[in-house]
Amino acid sequence: MKTPTRLMEKLAAELHADAGDRGRFLSALTSPGNFAPCVLWTGSAGERADFDLPSAAPDERLAWLPDFARRLAPGTEPGKHPGHAAGAFYSLDFSSVWAASAMLAADGSGGRPRRVLDLCAAPGGKSVFASLALGPALLLSNEVIGKRLAVLRHNLARCRVPNAFTQRLDPRDFAAESERAGRGFFDLVIADAPCSGQSLPAKGIENPGAFHPATVKGNAKRQAGILTSAAACVAPGGWLLYATCTFSPRENERVVERILDRCGGGLSAVEVPHLAPWRSRLAEFPCYRLHPDSGLGAGAFVALLRRAGEPDVTSVAPPPPEVWLAYPV
Repeated sequence: MKTPTRLMEKLAAELHADAGDRGRFLSALTSPGNFAPCVLWTGSAGERADFDLPSAAPDERLAWLPDFARRLAPGTEPGKHPGHAAGAFYSLDFSSVWAASAMLAADGSGGRPRRVLDLCAAPGGKSVFASLALGPALLLSNEVIGKRLAVLRHNLARCRVPNAFTQRLDPRDFAAESERAGRGFFDLVIADAPCSGQSLPAKGIENPGAFHPATVKGNAKRQAGILTSAAACVAPGGWLLYATCTFSPRENERVVERILDRCGGGLSAVEVPHLAPWRSRLAEFPCYRLHPDSGLGAGAFVALLRRAGEPDVTSVAPPPPEVWLAYPV
């Protein structure tokens, strides 16, 4: 176990009023955990049988976990398994699955989202989860960084994700086109935003700058811009999922707070019932935190927002611009 830095201790004090809770958080943050990895099954039932993997022990906190997601025994390396190359599954850490699962609550009077935009999609975990959970008629996965876009396209193709397209646009470009049209085009927009990555030490990955106020401030500013653009892309009655893999309230609750204030009653945070045990105590609106001392994963934050208005329930909803769909997977 490494000694927590002063900035880590300051963060722990922000998150926890109780000294015992602070100690458990810091201990987990500075002692890399042997967390159970996770896979999303993308292949056939036969492939699941052919490429069987050892499962983690059942956990009653996770009864909501979809059938296509499986936690594996700690120490399992699914990325080295033949099923990975065959596209039978997508491997990721459980924290990512936990955050993505908020979209399971995106089911209102218009049914499940049919058009999904993943704004910061690489390497592809949230897009794969959305495809399996929602079965959208259109999945547009966007990534502005060229090298990461190549990884994203490879993963979507490897996992045979249907109805998928990729783009390399600044989120502001999507927002500008939506504003010209006078409405958003997507029933669900995912903003898994770049962040300071304060959960990385819990995985054993050094990230000393993550806790510096300047790092947090810079990321919060960028996240607010991304979330503002994302909100413009949401159709009436649609959903917006905001997620990070960091702990700072400035990058999490405060970013969501800003967009809710900016949009007035146009956006509201909604409950995600299965995540209730992890509801944040740092905001009056519903949002959720996973910390490493849970033993489940290194950590994440998620909030699910909904735009006011009635969703389009017919096929006459205006389609997104064709140029956005220039690159099918």
